[in-house]
Amino acid sequence: LVGSALEPDNPRAERITRLVAELGPRLAAARAVHEAELRAVRDPLTGLSNRRELERVMGVFREETMQQPEAASVVYVDLDRFKQLNDTLGHAAGDAALRHVATVLQVQLRDGDLVARIGGEEFAIWLPRATLKVAVEVAERVRAAVEGTAWYWNGTAYRLTTSCGIASFPESVNAVDNLPGAAEAALYRAKQAGRNRVEIATRAG
Repeated sequence: LVGSALEPDNPRAERITRLVAELGPRLAAARAVHEAELRAVRDPLTGLSNRRELERVMGVFREETMQQPEAASVVYVDLDRFKQLNDTLGHAAGDAALRHVATVLQVQLRDGDLVARIGGEEFAIWLPRATLKVAVEVAERVRAAVEGTAWYWNGTAYRLTTSCGIASFPESVNAVDNLPGAAEAALYRAKQAGRNRVEIATRAG
């Protein structure tokens, strides 16, 4: 299908025409299936993984490390004062700000990490085989990158900040499945403590 044009009466041109007629509907169907699969695991606004995909990836890790548990961490990231931004600049600006933050988050990750949009202005970063120390470094890097990267709307620069909550196995929780809940609780403390900061989940008791 690439290269120099073929004359209409060339036998190869006839074969290619038959192939296109035969494969065209199959290719279209395959593309539709592929796009449906992407919609099932991707957030349509940011292109990041969604909550379902995050849970699937964490589940795979849990199964693979069941016999020999390994360290893992989750960082919850929330865009500060997002409702105020939406109310002031409009929902189109809010969507643009979320896409901006998503891009910044992706740049800060290590190979093998995963970032997902899990709802509204909230993101989760999955850090397999990452200790608490590594997770703190990632979270602080993410927080500083969002704060330090200008976001423009209609030609005007706006300052965005994020709050982060970190949970690590085994430092914070007894099981990988408990990481999201502990990270969310730490995120809530970061919000309550003034925003634009990182809080670490601590083991209860």
